[in-house]
Amino acid sequence: MQLSNRTIIVTGGTSGIGLAFALALLKRGNTVIVIGRNQATLDRVTSQHKGLIGLQGDVSSASSVREMAAFLRDNYPEASILFNSAGIMRAFELTEDHLDLEQSTAEVETNLNGTIWMTEALLPQLSQQDEAMIVTVSSGLSYVTSPLHPVYSATKAGVHMFTDALRIQLSNAGKNIHVMELVPPLVSETNLQSDAHSSGGRVPNMSLDTLVKHGIQGMERNKKRVVPGLSKFLRFAGKFFPDAISKSMVRG
Repeated sequence: MQLSNRTIIVTGGTSGIGLAFALALLKRGNTVIVIGRNQATLDRVTSQHKGLIGLQGDVSSASSVREMAAFLRDNYPEASILFNSAGIMRAFELTEDHLDLEQSTAEVETNLNGTIWMTEALLPQLSQQDEAMIVTVSSGLSYVTSPLHPVYSATKAGVHMFTDALRIQLSNAGKNIHVMELVPPLVSETNLQSDAHSSGGRVPNMSLDTLVKHGIQGMERNKKRVVPGLSKFLRFAGKFFPDAISKSMVRG
């Protein structure tokens, strides 16, 4: 897929993986719209990075997703790429006495529901393009769970399964929409890093620049999935010895 002169929507585009891809795609001569919850953060990011367009919205809210979809349809009907990058990661113990039920599923609302809702809401618009693409961001933890991040791992496994189903349905329907799953390992320079390091810092990082390089190449080649770095090992380990790997993540 040609990655220039396109209008691209990036959720979670004000930090981390989303912002890194937004900036890389902006440099290629695209119109890039970054979605974020906080207007002040959007204002700061778009001020620092001239050319980015900010759109305030919350992917974990169905009503907000509907409003964003309507706005994008009316103002950017030519949009042809959706990059689903919004996500949160938390380490917590399910055995805590005072675990807040709503907070325990916060990652489901953002990571999984947000990906599904944004995709579903924008499918009619993307289907009208001559060629379009949907990118989802899962994780190496979609193959092997991290006991320290129980809900995050579950949501990323859900994103992985949803992406495969989406790809098959769109192909069967004859839609010219490419679907790519980006499967990052632990990535340095993201706002997920501090929680991830609660595993003891024994997991090697991948730089954002390296991840973006792999991801952009995958998008250009219409790859079904991009599984770089440690994620390749986790994909293999998830098939043959998942319990041992998961237990190793909480050993001191």
